[in-house]
Amino acid sequence: MKKQTKILLLQFAILLVVCSLSSKVLIGFIWVILHEVAHIIIAKGFGIDLFNVYLHITGVSAEIRDLDELSENKRLLVFLAGPLFNMGAIIILICLRDSYNIILGESSILTNLGLLIFNLLPAYPLDGVKIYEIILGKRILYKKAKKILVNISFGVVGALTVLFFLTIYIHTANFSLLLAAVLITYSTILEKEKTIYIIMGNIIKKRRKLVKEEYIENKSISVYYKKDLVKVLSLIDRNKFNSFFVLDEEMQLLGIINEDELINALKEFGNMTLEEFIIKIKNN
Repeated sequence: MKKQTKILLLQFAILLVVCSLSSKVLIGFIWVILHEVAHIIIAKGFGIDLFNVYLHITGVSAEIRDLDELSENKRLLVFLAGPLFNMGAIIILICLRDSYNIILGESSILTNLGLLIFNLLPAYPLDGVKIYEIILGKRILYKKAKKILVNISFGVVGALTVLFFLTIYIHTANFSLLLAAVLITYSTILEKEKTIYIIMGNIIKKRRKLVKEEYIENKSISVYYKKDLVKVLSLIDRNKFNSFFVLDEEMQLLGIINEDELINALKEFGNMTLEEFIIKIKNN
């Protein structure tokens, strides 16, 4: 399944969930579009161009170029833009409903509430999980944060599945919940499989950031010499230049390996232990 198809189906599931709360399908369609436009406007405000814009039955989805080159706080604002827009729309619509009794206010409120809640779920590929990735990434290693969020995403799948069977039990079966659970499962499995490639891609982006901003923060960590290169790769901080101090059982320093040397070693020799790599370097 292509990425565009996956996004299309997931957004369709989101709209089904929203429309299960409101019979105004056209209104739901418009609010989905405006949710995505909010992401686009904030990204453009930070000088980030769009790679592609897809128009389809659920509205519009945007693929944003070089988003990872923004600071963490700016990326957080981009991902929060959609949910914050829905929250703001709810507040404004409630005020308009109470003051002017606008007919479409109630259905629009329910639509925005559904979009707000669903998009903040910590499940792939929704806005919420991207927000939590940034927040967790500030406190723990990227690989560990991804593992936690993958598990939580599967937990969301379990919750949606339980809710689906509950709707069957009360004789109001909502198949959109089951569809959303299936698509989130698929997206989460893909995310789990590509984590190592994301890490390597982040290294390339860090190099571009160094050239653009002319500096990058460093991070050092000590590792056991029997650890293999792929496992060391998973310890790389996505936002810093990493150096690894290789230690033996006696806490003796055997060597220092920088992240660029780590990547080159994997390309040239494949996976091996740090001990084997250090011996190979000394022999050469």
